[in-house]
Amino acid sequence: MPPLPRSVLILALSLSLGAAVASAQTEAPKIGVFDPETLWKVTEVGKQFNADLSTSRDRLQGDIDKKQQEIDALREKMRQQSASLSDDRMAQMSKDVQNKMIELNRMNDDATREMKSQLGDVQNRFQQMLVETVEAFGKEKNLLLILNKGVIDYNAPSIDVTQELVAKFNEMHKAVVPTAAKTPARKPVDKPADKKPAEKPKEAPKGSDGGH
Repeated sequence: MPPLPRSVLILALSLSLGAAVASAQTEAPKIGVFDPETLWKVTEVGKQFNADLSTSRDRLQGDIDKKQQEIDALREKMRQQSASLSDDRMAQMSKDVQNKMIELNRMNDDATREMKSQLGDVQNRFQQMLVETVEAFGKEKNLLLILNKGVIDYNAPSIDVTQELVAKFNEMHKAVVPTAAKTPARKPVDKPADKKPAEKPKEAPKGSDGGH
């Protein structure tokens, strides 16, 4: 069989490529992208973790503010009474301010370490849940690749699976209800009815026994 002319081979190759492109265009995309920040903010677990962090931050900040108020009040007292206080008393109050400042700095350092530790813990836990969710979702949807939006410059909106991942995350991972919130309120115990003191037996009426 003589070899096919070059023009025929080019035509056949063009037809094959055209068919492949047309087939690819009709198939659903096998790539997805998502925004992890959205999942951190709107999933039930993410919202709970953020609420826990806010509660801890407010508690620590409240303690720091209280200590700062003590220092401010002591300084104001020194200012107002500086003319009437003895040198020894002023020196003692100044020392008290310094000690409270040391306590305040220590509280700030401790609060920073505690918040960093708590943030790192919840982020690691959330990241593990996120990996499990993405893997399960990818297998379920038969996707070849799921990318973090933070590492790409552009994606078509049609391949954004963020909201679907939010639903899958909430399905796989439930927020833990705080113990105080899930413990039913105890019903008040009914007080036993007060017992009435036993009545004394009534004396039999004095009657005539036939003799007067």
